[in-house]
Amino acid sequence: MQDIDNSISIEAGEPSEDPKAFRRTLGQFATGVTVIATEQDGRPVGVTANSFSSLSLDPPLILWSIARTSRSFATFSTASHFCVSILGEHQIDVSQKLSSSKEDKFSDVSWQPGIGGSPMITGAIATLECSTFAVQDGGDHIILIGRVLRHKRHVGKALLYAQGQYGVVDEHPAFKAQASDATAPQTVRSLRELPLTTLLYLAHHNSSAAFERHRREENISLVQSRILSALTRQSPMSRQAIIRQVYMTPQTVEDALGELLQRGGLTQTEGGQFSLSEAGHKLARSIRMRLQEYEREQLAGIPPERLEVTRDVLARFIDGLAEKTVVDGAA
Repeated sequence: MQDIDNSISIEAGEPSEDPKAFRRTLGQFATGVTVIATEQDGRPVGVTANSFSSLSLDPPLILWSIARTSRSFATFSTASHFCVSILGEHQIDVSQKLSSSKEDKFSDVSWQPGIGGSPMITGAIATLECSTFAVQDGGDHIILIGRVLRHKRHVGKALLYAQGQYGVVDEHPAFKAQASDATAPQTVRSLRELPLTTLLYLAHHNSSAAFERHRREENISLVQSRILSALTRQSPMSRQAIIRQVYMTPQTVEDALGELLQRGGLTQTEGGQFSLSEAGHKLARSIRMRLQEYEREQLAGIPPERLEVTRDVLARFIDGLAEKTVVDGAA
């Protein structure tokens, strides 16, 4: 594993001076992703939250917090029951839908009513049906403590969130490195036998992590890089369209858009559409040149004809997914 120099701070200061920087520091702590939901007047109300935590086994208590500025604040502050659905790695779309500003966020989310009518998200890897045990002051949030009345766990890997991006559970490289040389050939064979979608994820995850040095040298974050890439392919784009393209939480995208606007990389119309400015195009080109050089280094030694077949397979795969998305959306 590559050593990281922690002697130089990226950001530092008093939280009140720059709340967004403070939030990014807090974002260094990895969490799971949950949907907290309740019922009000026969309709579901819910939010995406990573403030969830266990509190006590006896009695069985959990806690989470909600901002006083949330549109759902009044509902949850007086709710008698709520349900915590812990999302799986396949549920990024659910996380984004329930964190959106849509009026009816549950319109295309599958769920079943639990105790007190609180929605339980279909496909979640765990659910905790709770009654409200206590409500405590927490500054610009309130802390809701729930007494767990019923719990359920399913097979699956958790969806994670840290440093402004989604992640999944994986074995730490330090433990992988402990494998003996005798097992190395078996590891290679098993890697080749993995599903294509798993290989695509591993290739993207490892490559993105290795490319992080180049983003740091351009003073740009992963989410900012994704925004620039999305706007290079299509421009202008709305805020919601960008969120769908970059697979990050709405708040993370909001922060990144603000930072890019502040540094002059984007322009925004009165209608809220975003485009790359001249400075943004220059930064996107610089990142693209770095990526091309990085790709040449990583793919050196692979015959061109094999690379061409790989590009063709991936292009067909992506086109197929895009067509399916259009058909499903039309339905």
